[in-house]
Amino acid sequence: MKNPYDEQQTQILVRISNNVVKLNETLVEVNQKIEEINEMNSDLVAFSNIWHHYQRNASLYLTSTNSMEQPRVQAKREH
Repeated sequence: MKNPYDEQQTQILVRISNNVVKLNETLVEVNQKIEEINEMNSDLVAFSNIWHHYQRNASLYLTSTNSMEQPRVQAKREH
């Protein structure tokens, strides 16, 4: 006698297998996008480091040449 649940179980296993394949494909795409984002972020980090060093060097130069502009203090207005 044939088990009535065999066909149903086989269909469920096929659906699970297909879903796992789709999930794997999606995860591969997500990993590729994350790698692209990481590459872009590394460029931004490099630019940020360059900019930080530029600001520091400019500040040191301006300080050493006494060219730093003194901050302006606004007098408090009385009403």
